[in-house]
Amino acid sequence: MSKSALPDFEKPPLNEVAIGFQFEPLEKMHCAQMALFWSRIRNRYPQTEDQPPILHILERPTPALEEKQDNIPIEQIYPRCWFLGETGLELIQLQRDRFLRNWRQLATKVTYPRFQTLLDKFKVEWHEFAAFLDKEQLGQPRIDQCELTYINYIERGSGWEDLCSALDEVIAVWSPRPKSFLPDPETVFWQAQYALPNGRGRLRAQMKPAFQRKQLKPILILDLTARGAPENATLGASLAWMALAHEWIVRGFAELTTAKMHKLWGRKT
Repeated sequence: MSKSALPDFEKPPLNEVAIGFQFEPLEKMHCAQMALFWSRIRNRYPQTEDQPPILHILERPTPALEEKQDNIPIEQIYPRCWFLGETGLELIQLQRDRFLRNWRQLATKVTYPRFQTLLDKFKVEWHEFAAFLDKEQLGQPRIDQCELTYINYIERGSGWEDLCSALDEVIAVWSPRPKSFLPDPETVFWQAQYALPNGRGRLRAQMKPAFQRKQLKPILILDLTARGAPENATLGASLAWMALAHEWIVRGFAELTTAKMHKLWGRKT
């Protein structure tokens, strides 16, 4: 990893951060065991929601084989449980092969607590989960993939106005096309993927237009997701992978976005 300081912003447009491990499915963990785990953390996460499961995904060394999604028979599909804090800003996602912890901005405009704070909280909850598995003799998770996601909401009026020219205003690697026959596009999507060093996974970047759910205000969503395998299945190797992923997301975000936007977001380094 680079020894130079990471880019830092006073007012990043960050809306959500997700930190998570994927592991070999715990065959003994069913809905009842998920509920039993919730009873251990209910004082911190009093609300629950059921969500459809996320498929088991493994990054592959070459783009042609970049993702393997395990085929799960329908009778073996188990739910993904959300355990939410009182405000809904923080939540744990649990299924038999996945453990994630999310921080969300929602509509509160709270100050982003910074990555190290979120990672420390993730480690606390992961240790709680591992202790629960040990007590209930459900087996210990063998981590086969790590994932870190940063989702940014860039509102119209904050550096861009017209969707047709928005990517040129926001994304540094986008160049406007010369006008000839085609009119301005009604909508534009941009995406790219980058290999992490030493075959340790990929960083995927995507920009797409959307509307905020409550205000129905146009926004651009910039999603940066790093996914890959740790050097081995230990917690130490997985946390080292997270440090690499964090650097790539932060440096990638700064490199992919324009100086104009950096000024609006209060870039310090």
